[in-house]
Amino acid sequence: MLSPGKIYSSLILIFFISAGIALSSCSKKSISVTDTRIALGSYVQITIITSTDNTTKTHDIIETAYKKINILGKDFNYRDEIGSLSLFNSSQHILKKNNELLFSLIVDSISLAKLTNGYFDPTILPLVQLWCFDTDNPVLPHEAEIKDTLKLIGHNKVRVMGDRIIKPLSVKFDLSGIAKGKIVDLIRDYLRSRGYHNFLINAGGDIYVSGTTKDKTKWRIAIQDPVHEDRYSGVVEKINAAIVTSGDYEQFFIEGGVKYCHLFNPKTGYPFSDIKSVTIIADDTTFADAVATAVFSMGSKEGFSFLTRNNIQGFIIYSKDNNKIETKSTPHFW
Repeated sequence: MLSPGKIYSSLILIFFISAGIALSSCSKKSISVTDTRIALGSYVQITIITSTDNTTKTHDIIETAYKKINILGKDFNYRDEIGSLSLFNSSQHILKKNNELLFSLIVDSISLAKLTNGYFDPTILPLVQLWCFDTDNPVLPHEAEIKDTLKLIGHNKVRVMGDRIIKPLSVKFDLSGIAKGKIVDLIRDYLRSRGYHNFLINAGGDIYVSGTTKDKTKWRIAIQDPVHEDRYSGVVEKINAAIVTSGDYEQFFIEGGVKYCHLFNPKTGYPFSDIKSVTIIADDTTFADAVATAVFSMGSKEGFSFLTRNNIQGFIIYSKDNNKIETKSTPHFW
């Protein structure tokens, strides 16, 4: 848990505008079965559209999904001392045959680091630990400490060689900027493999919507206003899409009147950006998760240019020099 009074966290970045998010049976033919639990350091919600005679099986499928989430969460978490990622961080290589899912996630993270020119970098763990953002009491490091720590960071120090990934022992992975997205995609694939095609998964703001609601309409997702907690900045209507938001209101601390959030620029070592929040829409939650993290670090000008060049749907809320809040959205976002 984050310390009250010093760290502030918004666990759910996007909330839903939809009738029937809870178990309901307005129609005998189509109902929504939903469950929300604490997992992956946040609230995870799964809503499945099914028939009235299939609720028991659906509850069982959701139960299995949460078990998978917990297992994957441990494997992808560097804090778990016996987890696969922690073991990789303590060594210089990982073999695909030892953990294919983690291997795939690391490969994805390196690929997305290259795409974003290092603004998303999975080797950022030494910086996270320097700032103590993995504890209840983050601190502002000295500039010299930040410069020294930056020497340990760099996805270009990692080599993917067939079924083996090698790295220097000093390089440590933190997959927090992509792991939730990957887990959402894996649960999406699991639900579809069990015959479900209309559902919603929300892992603390990493969202995937499949098919339609019980009313046969698109899923309506409201984007949180990063400045006013009781407001939203807009609503998107989607089917078969990932919607992911990253913002400076998730985790932060204030020191000397300056706000420091948990989203670092891997090039400078500091968490400064004029962006308040960025929302990405894509086919896969893994991709959207990493890109949202990267664009936040880029800042509004470079971030919007990156989205436009790469034909990625995005919505940026940012603060101008006069503290006025402005927004930018790419074509076809809304």
